[in-house]
Amino acid sequence: MTNEEKINRIQSVIDHPGREGLYYKLLEDLGDLKGNYGDYMTTEPINCDIELKRLSTADYELATALFTMLLREDHFSNGSFMRRYEASQVDAVLKRMIEALQ
Repeated sequence: MTNEEKINRIQSVIDHPGREGLYYKLLEDLGDLKGNYGDYMTTEPINCDIELKRLSTADYELATALFTMLLREDHFSNGSFMRRYEASQVDAVLKRMIEALQ
């Protein structure tokens, strides 16, 4: 998939948000779901709030790892993804992914 195709897919999800499954599918379709997302993190145990402070300088790989982290956080803390979505953190990561692809 080209960068332009990835950008279009990410923008489509920003424009038409949904439940967590939509976001998992996005990362899977892009080929960017990071099973090893913990390898990209600097905190142990992973502290999502601290890790998200790295977003402004994240390259595409780190941004996708951060996005995977948010999805996995919801697995362990049900409802956290929607709370982060409402706080605009989900879209912030998606927008950083687009910026990194340009």
